[in-house]
Amino acid sequence: MAGHVGDAYWMSVETGAYETSSYYFDTYPDWVLKWNAKRPADAAIGSNWVLHDPLDTYLLANNDDRPYEADLKGFGRTFPHSYGDPADGLYYTQVVIGPLGDQLTASFGKAAILGEGLGLDDDVDYLSLSFSGVDATNHFFGPSSLENEEMVRMLDRTLADLFAFIDENVGRENVLYLLSADHGMPEMPEQMADHGHTTARAGQTVLADQLNVEIRETLGVDTAIKAFFRPYIYLDDDAIETANVNKRDVERLIVDSLASRPGVALAMPKEPFPEQRGGFLESPIRNNYHPARSGDIYVVQSPYSFLLDPGAVAVMHGSPWRYDTHVPILFAGPGIEAGQVTRRVATVDVAVTLSRMFGTTIPSGTAGTVLVEVWK
Repeated sequence: MAGHVGDAYWMSVETGAYETSSYYFDTYPDWVLKWNAKRPADAAIGSNWVLHDPLDTYLLANNDDRPYEADLKGFGRTFPHSYGDPADGLYYTQVVIGPLGDQLTASFGKAAILGEGLGLDDDVDYLSLSFSGVDATNHFFGPSSLENEEMVRMLDRTLADLFAFIDENVGRENVLYLLSADHGMPEMPEQMADHGHTTARAGQTVLADQLNVEIRETLGVDTAIKAFFRPYIYLDDDAIETANVNKRDVERLIVDSLASRPGVALAMPKEPFPEQRGGFLESPIRNNYHPARSGDIYVVQSPYSFLLDPGAVAVMHGSPWRYDTHVPILFAGPGIEAGQVTRRVATVDVAVTLSRMFGTTIPSGTAGTVLVEVWK
């Protein structure tokens, strides 16, 4: 979030400290050293994550123990969740999954405001904080879990405390608040199946192995697929050329084979086949493509299905469906009138809007448009 010219810090799940890299700093500022020296991430060692409010006040009180939730090596699927010890190797990951992780982010943000003197002159200062606890919790327990409801409740309190701090130390008349997200989160396939949806869980490694067998038996290419790193299948161009096979034929076999498999909605090569042109998924798939990093075939999972190898996490985002792409964008500050916008907007609109509001140069790579409801 710091871009190319900002300063960035992140919490290490190995040490519990907030760290940076030599790209940003040669030495840490004193305020960072002082904050880390207090070891606030150690506050939960040997304790339990418990509900802050009475159980009967929660909308999702009955969703505390579902068999498809994940147990992070002893953290448990139900309240209370027991924090371990740093020596166990997972304690600081558990901190991120619970409310303490977001509280640490807010605390570090407060230290940054004071340490860097943000908001004390006429120049615009930009502070970006990532409250990632809800995301982490959803990966293990899902968005309709009691754990997620508790996380959202606690994040609300954490934000209220942070806003009060900023009001006192900077003044609300001097601050523009912007809240958004990088993605949404799907429900568990098993839960949606209970509601009548057709769902599936399929491991990408197993799919790749099955496809390689099919390609070898049909086209004679040995291990045509190098990797399936969702959402992309990466092909071995050398193996395909050695077998004297047209790469387009390999792509066609993969696309047709995946189309009949549970959990797969679409597989699209870098150059879509004619019948894939003009579909509503073509544009977002093309927007996702990066020539230096992306694979050869983009695989779209069916709604409420996962293409995910079995592992520690139970939920994974990253699909083009609305539950993964619909996120809030909230502006609050001086001169902004209360209201709700129902037209379709995009997160890429934020940078342009902020540039207009602050009178700065629009970033060179920006693709968005000004949100006129915010800036007039």
